[in-house]
Amino acid sequence: MEPSLAATLGLAFGLGLLHALDADHVMAVSALASRRPGLREALGFCARWAVGHALAVLVLGGLVLLLGARLPDWVSDSAEQLVGVVLIGLGAWVLWDLRRRRIHVHVHAHEGVPRHAHWHLHSPSESRAVDHLSEEHGHDHGAVLVGLLHGTAGSAPVLALMPLAQQATPLWGVVYLVLFSVGVLFSMLLFAGVLGLCFERLARSGPGWLDGVRAAVGLATIGFGLLWL
Repeated sequence: MEPSLAATLGLAFGLGLLHALDADHVMAVSALASRRPGLREALGFCARWAVGHALAVLVLGGLVLLLGARLPDWVSDSAEQLVGVVLIGLGAWVLWDLRRRRIHVHVHAHEGVPRHAHWHLHSPSESRAVDHLSEEHGHDHGAVLVGLLHGTAGSAPVLALMPLAQQATPLWGVVYLVLFSVGVLFSMLLFAGVLGLCFERLARSGPGWLDGVRAAVGLATIGFGLLWL
């Protein structure tokens, strides 16, 4: 392997490490992972996000390698704008979920009394237990879809350097994209480990701390989404 090619491939991995920690990526996965705080859950959300990001980059890179096609500017520009909309939606969803978990309506029917509703305030631990049971067989693909969007929006600078790796053979172009995606995954899993451990420590400190941080994450995500737009 030529030194210049080796440097380009090493650069791909390094770019992946840095790219994963872009502010919009961090805000999005933090909002997603905050719904089920914990190390295992954070690792799962961040890994799914990285898979979605890798799929977008590999598909777009494959089109460049096989067809010589170029992603139209309007596609990446539209994806960039959609990132801001999604961030606002994620932040609003976090705030709504906090409210939903704490307040719930129950409908009762007692003997001799018409059906009526009671508003009930759940403790955070009760709410998380109910959510865990209700989602045990569910499939949350939100993180993958957000990763796909981020991969599409941020693909232009990634693909710009790919021709340097293609100078040898097209295979090195594929290796370039794979190494970039591995760098993204590695960096995102490190971030997930820190995030998950922080969530677990906050949960042990008391439910109020965790809910407060979740509210802060939701508000910060909305604010960043507005700035992004």
